[in-house]
Amino acid sequence: MSNVIFRRATNRDRELAQRIVDGALREHGLGVVLDAGDVDLTDLERHYEGRGGRFEIIEEPDGTALGVIGWRLASAEQCELKKLYLVAAARGRGLGRLAIDRVVAAARSLGCRSIVLETAAVLDRANRLYLRAGFVPARGAAAGPFATLTDQCDLAYRLEL
Repeated sequence: MSNVIFRRATNRDRELAQRIVDGALREHGLGVVLDAGDVDLTDLERHYEGRGGRFEIIEEPDGTALGVIGWRLASAEQCELKKLYLVAAARGRGLGRLAIDRVVAAARSLGCRSIVLETAAVLDRANRLYLRAGFVPARGAAAGPFATLTDQCDLAYRLEL
């Protein structure tokens, strides 16, 4: 795990990012929705760096893609963890927690006081990871940009920094 690389993604990585996210979602009967909840995957640079954040590909040193992580500012004091997906072979290695710790450090460096995210109840491993990392369920204003949930993304979490 110590050799894992978090590489800044550009729009040249769009298809790779879409494949990783779609593959992880399809394991649970879901899929990427590029014209709605996953529109951020159509222009990584605009939706992440353009909003004070970053989208990264998680890789082995040989370039093998293991997952993606993306965060951006929701407000001056709140960071939005928008994407965290790992390929099946990368799960159980502590990479999810490493990625969350990376987002927490970035959010703190930006002066954020909280991190919010939305997810699906069927993503049971992801939900356990978020709870172990200290996130708590959030609704309404506490969920920030995720105050209104959808059928696919039916849970929101918040972490106070």
